[in-house]
Amino acid sequence: MENKGLETVYRENNFRFSLKIDRYLLGLFIVLGAIIVVMSFLSANFLTHTNLLNVLQQASFVMILAFGMTFVLSTGGIDLSVGSICGICGGMAAWLLNKDVNVAIAIAAALLLGVIIGAVNGLTITKLNLSPFMATLAMMIILRGILYVWTGAIPFRSYMTSSFQFLGSGRIFGVQFPVIVAIVLLVVLLILYRKMKFGRHILALGSSEEAVRISGIKVDMLRIKVYALSGLIAAAAGVLLASRLATVNPEMGKGYELEAIAAAIIGGTALTGGKGTLVGTALGAIILFMIKNAMNLKNVNPYWETIVIGFIILLAVAVPILAGYIKGRVKNS
Repeated sequence: MENKGLETVYRENNFRFSLKIDRYLLGLFIVLGAIIVVMSFLSANFLTHTNLLNVLQQASFVMILAFGMTFVLSTGGIDLSVGSICGICGGMAAWLLNKDVNVAIAIAAALLLGVIIGAVNGLTITKLNLSPFMATLAMMIILRGILYVWTGAIPFRSYMTSSFQFLGSGRIFGVQFPVIVAIVLLVVLLILYRKMKFGRHILALGSSEEAVRISGIKVDMLRIKVYALSGLIAAAAGVLLASRLATVNPEMGKGYELEAIAAAIIGGTALTGGKGTLVGTALGAIILFMIKNAMNLKNVNPYWETIVIGFIILLAVAVPILAGYIKGRVKNS
């Protein structure tokens, strides 16, 4: 049974966060609406059905990664390796297809590889007592290096069956399949995150590791499971991306980890742990890619996107800190 103290920590944290989340999500919807209104005046192509679906498809890959990142950040950790996991697992699926391996087996192998890499991250953090930042940074570099060696730093085209191509390019009722996968994952993970013990334990871990430990829950195993889940989700994004690109590219997924972190932070997930919202993460990814799409439509130099994303992350992190500081000053005055 869960310790009463753990339940108290979860309830108090959840109550405080629930008081803020509705207002925060409302703010995100207002920002999203403002972007749509402004861009509809600045570009006639922005508010078209085709463009909006393209934005959703582009956002879906990072959105999926950001869902896993939300779980990790909620524990007070971070996973910088998700972009490289995405690349190497997607590459494995495509490579296996080139070897005439059954599509289902190729996908399963890629997903399993993601789980294993994620679990290794968790083991490195818990058993070697390394910081999540350093452990996952090392894994990010190692996996990217393996991709470069494996491909010779040259993209090669993969043989794609029609069923595998459908994963990245197919449509259901006019909506791209990656978008549908992102929506389904959001619903499933939302239940796991907010309604099941696993999610409650994660949020409690981010709020008070000591309370979780005292309750009898194996903290190390919980962390390993969270990183394994992040690896699984990153692998799923990699399979979809490999299908979309139809190539094994050593650069595949590069930089996605930063965009996933940005989407989660914009969505309201706290870097310190204990607070997160998957709906907010989805909105964060959409806002991020709507801004990028708006810049593309206005022919802004693509290198400026990196600068803009950096400022957005800084703003998303700084605003809650400044709000807390101002609130504290007002109370003390």
